[in-house]
Amino acid sequence: MRFSSILARISKHADLFEAMANKLGVRERIFELNDAAAVYRRANMRCLSCGHAEVCSQWLESETDAEEAPDFCRNKTLFARLERLSHTRVGTDCHGSVQYGGRQAL
Repeated sequence: MRFSSILARISKHADLFEAMANKLGVRERIFELNDAAAVYRRANMRCLSCGHAEVCSQWLESETDAEEAPDFCRNKTLFARLERLSHTRVGTDCHGSVQYGGRQAL
């Protein structure tokens, strides 16, 4: 695989990850986490290793009112946890951990 192909793949999967997080309404929630950089990096790596980019792209284009990620999504569990965090009361995360300084750990 040529270097330009590798960069194109990375870019495509990063765009798909961003689009999925936006579609599900959890993108900003990632950046509220104490370990946001690590969570974001691992999530992007899972997306990069996924073989369903075309199906994902089609799903993102056709799905208008998504409540959860599709079953093939390697970040489905993460997105569900982020969604639950957005519904937990201020001061705790989805595991019942205390929130510190307005940021949470996932």
